[in-house]
Amino acid sequence: MEMKTIVKKRTVAEDTERENGSEDCETPTGLNIRDETENGAESVAQGTLKPGSPIRPLVSEEEVRKLAERLYGIIVLEMCELDSYDDRNFMIHADSFVKNPILKSVSTNGYVMKIANSLDSSDESFFYAQNEIMLHLNKRGIKCPVPMQNIYGKYHSVEKLGQLNHVVRLLEYIPGKVFHGVPHPDKLFYQAGQFIARIDSALKSIDKEMVAKRQSIWMMENFPKLKDFLYVIKDEHHKDIVEQVLDAFQRRVIPNINEYEQGVIYGDFNEHNIIVNKKSSNVKEYEITGIIDFGDVCYSRYVFELAIAMAYMILEANDINTGGLVIAGYSMIRLIPLHEKEILRVAIAARLCQSLVMGLYTATVDASNQYILSSQTRGWNVLEALWAESDKNLLERWNSIAEEYLTRSS
Repeated sequence: MEMKTIVKKRTVAEDTERENGSEDCETPTGLNIRDETENGAESVAQGTLKPGSPIRPLVSEEEVRKLAERLYGIIVLEMCELDSYDDRNFMIHADSFVKNPILKSVSTNGYVMKIANSLDSSDESFFYAQNEIMLHLNKRGIKCPVPMQNIYGKYHSVEKLGQLNHVVRLLEYIPGKVFHGVPHPDKLFYQAGQFIARIDSALKSIDKEMVAKRQSIWMMENFPKLKDFLYVIKDEHHKDIVEQVLDAFQRRVIPNINEYEQGVIYGDFNEHNIIVNKKSSNVKEYEITGIIDFGDVCYSRYVFELAIAMAYMILEANDINTGGLVIAGYSMIRLIPLHEKEILRVAIAARLCQSLVMGLYTATVDASNQYILSSQTRGWNVLEALWAESDKNLLERWNSIAEEYLTRSS
């Protein structure tokens, strides 16, 4: 199956504090509408995102209001557009005094209407999978958005917006803050490790065929394909590091890829997808309570799931030692085999490279989204510090930190 190049919603290049579904609204700008439509149609037809081909939905707030009313019986009281890369997401509050013939009850927390990009929308089966996974996790006590049934009794529909088809869904809003920007005691990073391991454990009963065909540039197996995007790196030192990581991944990970345990994984455990809340109104301490955004769910290796989580937690803390706290939490639910631990540094570096390079690439496609470049400096600094370490010394330090934390906690 031909690989799709899909630009995800968050990269390490984003550093804007926001609440999940906050009032941080934007009025997106873009390229000429006719050019966007024609280039986007070409990408969909080929099944691959071509450089310079926008695939974001062209939709006005008035059209969103009409979609909400026609598909879900919602009269919109308030609406706010949320940041996203190639989709369009709208926070909606419904008028609860208007009788709704479609939704059984109106959520007081509001909803998020997600309008998928035209490339993703060409594969409806993946949205069936996302919806099933969210419903599955909620039943198992893992808080995540619940999809709402529309007028057709379905959890999504395909709507023509402009000249292209887009999948439209309505998800119940999950109240809270995102992990990014809240106070981070050691316990919260430990919880992060536990939480992602819990998710993967719950996903073990999901039929892998639901997502087995999913291909994306963001899948760690596809990291070697990042070489096609290196032209966006202008700093020669940065490019040299990425090339070194590509070489190490090709030599040390790819030849042994079948030795790493596989399963359905979440695939994007970053600081903007993790929802936290205060334990009670009179305390300052936060705890992880939920997860959002299932656009990168796939059938992959568990070691990659751990590496992704560690990459973003290290970045959030701006401290490589934080990896030990994530390992401590994760290992309480799933034992990490030695041969997986031995490639963690390379896999974490690979994820940081993906995020940094694709952030630069996205900026070349959509010049109006310059906010995605706001933390490039920090991201490259973390990558450089990580790559300067040896596997042996770093793993020993992480193991020591994990053991010390678990001993102290017990």
